[in-house]
Amino acid sequence: MYPVLIGEGIWALPSYFTMVMIGFFVGALLMRREAVRVGFSPVKTIDLCFALVIASIAGARLAHVLFDGFLMDYVHLCFDPDALAKSLPSGHACVTSDQCLAAQNAGYNIGAICRDGACLPERDCLRPFMFWAGGLTYYGGFLLAVGTAWILSRRWKWPFLKLSDTAAPMIALGLAFGRLGCFLAGCCFGKVTDVPWAIRFPQYSDAWKHHREAFADALLAQNQALGEYLSLPVHPTQLYELFGSLALFAFLWLTRKKPHFEGRQLAILLIGYGVLRFVIEFWRDDDRGGVLLSTSQWISVPLILIGGVLIWRGLRKPKAVSA
Repeated sequence: MYPVLIGEGIWALPSYFTMVMIGFFVGALLMRREAVRVGFSPVKTIDLCFALVIASIAGARLAHVLFDGFLMDYVHLCFDPDALAKSLPSGHACVTSDQCLAAQNAGYNIGAICRDGACLPERDCLRPFMFWAGGLTYYGGFLLAVGTAWILSRRWKWPFLKLSDTAAPMIALGLAFGRLGCFLAGCCFGKVTDVPWAIRFPQYSDAWKHHREAFADALLAQNQALGEYLSLPVHPTQLYELFGSLALFAFLWLTRKKPHFEGRQLAILLIGYGVLRFVIEFWRDDDRGGVLLSTSQWISVPLILIGGVLIWRGLRKPKAVSA
């Protein structure tokens, strides 16, 4: 696990954000190449890519803040940090801030300031906007990016479905880069399992912290047996989605030049990723979500249905065009 590729402090280069940016860069290069092939302006295509970068990050961060279960934490962090106060891991009251900092360094999610016997964070009203520090929800970014692309396509009088078909392979590739970033950062981990390909994340990783709270006895027994501090074995859900997204990219890329109805590539992307994400959510150890299903699963369902409608309409009017 490499949450930071290089640097430290404010100069640190986070693995997840770096992989996302690399994905955008590679996707923009491929998108420009495809735009020339299908007849879109390469200059406006680059403008579109920049707009989609901004929309994707803004949408992903907004969805994280509003729907990932941290909204009130961000509110308290700005208006009432005392509401986030926590005792030391031992349950004892703190005396100095150094004790809180030591607990932070040991991987505990508590504040760095000791006041009235509890550790609390510093007031920070800008934390919701610090997207580079982690906390991006893919579907939020995808939906706002789609809206942005629709608006620009209407303004430039570009066929939206043709544009979507052109971009579909690059979206799948970008997803793969994003999940590689997740794996390096150690976020979005899976449930505890005994499958042969299970992985263990190192000490202080999100998985290790979660298992320390939820499976303390099992974690202690494993660490004593192994002689090192690691999380319990979990499903590598990040890699599941990485390989699934790469397969989806390969299919969309190899079939992009074949005659098909407009909207087919978009439909395949919506259905393919929707099913992939819906299934993987069952293996993720993720408390985010709504009733019965996770938030991502609830979003996946209508996207799969939209993809089905696009295919149904396309097959009813099999008017072949070159994408």
